[in-house]
Amino acid sequence: MEKPEYTLSSMEQVPPQEAFEPVLTGHLMVIHRTKEPVRVFERSDGYSGEGVAWPGHINVFSAGDMSLCRWDRELDFYRLDLSPDLIQKVAGELELPGGARQIDFATQIRLQDERIVQLVRWLHEEQQSGGLGGRLYSDSLMRMLTVHMLDRYGSGTKAGSRAAPHKLDKNQLDQALQYIDAFLDQDISLEDLAAAAHISSSHLVRLFKQTTGLPPHQYIIRERIRRSQQLLLSGLPVHEVAAVLNFSDQSHFHRHFKRVLGVTPRQFVLGSR
Repeated sequence: MEKPEYTLSSMEQVPPQEAFEPVLTGHLMVIHRTKEPVRVFERSDGYSGEGVAWPGHINVFSAGDMSLCRWDRELDFYRLDLSPDLIQKVAGELELPGGARQIDFATQIRLQDERIVQLVRWLHEEQQSGGLGGRLYSDSLMRMLTVHMLDRYGSGTKAGSRAAPHKLDKNQLDQALQYIDAFLDQDISLEDLAAAAHISSSHLVRLFKQTTGLPPHQYIIRERIRRSQQLLLSGLPVHEVAAVLNFSDQSHFHRHFKRVLGVTPRQFVLGSR
């Protein structure tokens, strides 16, 4: 069975204890969420110390490291385990120096980085919603997080002298848009869309928005709403339109339709008569 690229868990009211992992199989990120400060003792390869964890504080440990944490009151936190294969893959896509080597984030204790916190929060919300945003949305969030981690904290992975493109070229854009149009009724993945445009997933997330003005998942939602107008005017019931265009349910379709057009599907149909 293929191992997932990442696993995200929301831990709540975990009682005081000592958590010890002698050898981490993947990169580990822990984001503290307890509303009140908590005294903690932490130890890893090259670090040992006691301190106070506040909401938003982040601990990062690299694959292969030892990790120990002990706390004295109930603790809330996100735990994100990242596959080394994912990190290596993204580093290779970005053509970063050392991309083929083992990536090391060193040990980061009580790090403050609002971008990481926000991206992980969005990932968790998407996970809790049952994947309403689709694979492309969660894939894009994870790529953005991985690129940020490599750029800010990865050892020997700072961008080199090669100038990165600022937009998709015409052929790449045409191929991406043609793929979206052909598979608009399916759960399009970031990998498949990137392959259609002959570009890496990591570059696609950034360049698609710079070219079209929208992230890939938002562009696809807008196109689904555009097509839904045609289907509604043809007489297809709202619940069938939602199913045909791969919305998770009628309420999901209703919410996006109103957000994009400012009216409900029913109001749109009545106003078009």
